[in-house]
Amino acid sequence: MKFSLVYIYIFVFLFSCTQDMKIIKKTSKIKEPTYSSKGFALIYDNSVFESKIVDKKLDNGQNYVLHHFLKNDTLVSISNPFNSRSLTAKIRKTINYPSIYNIVITKKMADKLKLDINNPYVEVLSIRDNDKFIAKEASIFDEEKKVADKAPVASININNMSTSTPEIKVKKKKPSYVIDIAEFYFLESAETAKNRFEKEANLKNIKIKKISKNKFKVYSGPHAYFSSVKDTYFSLNKLGFENLNIINTNK
Repeated sequence: MKFSLVYIYIFVFLFSCTQDMKIIKKTSKIKEPTYSSKGFALIYDNSVFESKIVDKKLDNGQNYVLHHFLKNDTLVSISNPFNSRSLTAKIRKTINYPSIYNIVITKKMADKLKLDINNPYVEVLSIRDNDKFIAKEASIFDEEKKVADKAPVASININNMSTSTPEIKVKKKKPSYVIDIAEFYFLESAETAKNRFEKEANLKNIKIKKISKNKFKVYSGPHAYFSSVKDTYFSLNKLGFENLNIINTNK
């Protein structure tokens, strides 16, 4: 009997100790997902603001861009997929600009990216705090290049060694865009939608692609120029189709 009482006392003692002990769990910091998108850039000038296409001004000498929902001062990388040029900028959140545009940039940025004004297609990627080094590497402006030119001879020699290999010329592909409109379970439904677009919006470049047995995609394209994409995009908007996905098929 005494033996069992000893066990009971030990159990009570351990239980009371565990009640006083605090269990500390290390919570790992959850990183927000990186934003990534592809689409057309609206190149800002004063007429864009005066005509109320956008609701905020941009200074051509500052490193800011406008975006629908990314937070103020979010750091983003903007690149031209046709020549691999890129730069970084900070977001100024805005509300008003046409939904066909993915971002609003300055004329100076467009020049640095060597964007084709007729096809201002860009890729946008937000940069997290621990990725800020990317911004340093991705964006070298004219002022920074002047400083680099005055670097010590040893540094210049290293750079020359890295560029001594013959340059490989890559044939540039012409832009080609497709607008994804909708997907349907039945071919008849896809054909009905196609006929509606052709009759009500007078669109001729509407096609149907069979993805699987019960999935049919209705799309518009290919389009070689942004002007063609824009006209079709706004025609579809009038029929109630918004946030359409524009794909660069020659990227």
